[in-house]
Amino acid sequence: MSSNHPGPVRRPMYSGNAWRRQSSWFGNVFADRMKSASVALALATFLVGGQTMAAPVETVSVTELVTGTGTAIRPGTFVIIHYDAWIYDETQPEGKGHLFDSSRQRGQTFTYVYGYKRAVPGMEKGMEGMKVGGKRLVVVPAKLGFDDLKYAYPRDVPRGSALVFEIELLDVVPRGAPAPLNED
Repeated sequence: MSSNHPGPVRRPMYSGNAWRRQSSWFGNVFADRMKSASVALALATFLVGGQTMAAPVETVSVTELVTGTGTAIRPGTFVIIHYDAWIYDETQPEGKGHLFDSSRQRGQTFTYVYGYKRAVPGMEKGMEGMKVGGKRLVVVPAKLGFDDLKYAYPRDVPRGSALVFEIELLDVVPRGAPAPLNED
């Protein structure tokens, strides 16, 4: 008993068009899904709500709000800062979304040894070269925010969030000097 069916048609996995996998039904479904995802991504990068969509935050961005005139930060020095921290939101002015932490609101400065991974890595990177009296707005990608730290996220910050810090450098205490106290 023989059939007139010639058997399975052997076609190359990709035939001229990389979007079409022609080896199976699954391949065709996969190709359709990839086309849909590519079209959606292309459209999303065009316009969102009448505005061009901002690219995801990939690098640390620093805006000097006030240029300091005092002592410059160096690794190993104690720094005393005030900061406000927001979750990055491209739809808000300066990217300042939800405020999740603020040394100002607590009424207590933040003191730590600069350059020894005692603060958010992107925040420290944004403070490079800062001088006492200076104030900066630092936008930090997720990979240099809490994603890079080994301890738990703050409860108000979703995983993978880019961050915005407004940092004011109040003082720098050189090595060998007595450790400063948080007196605020």
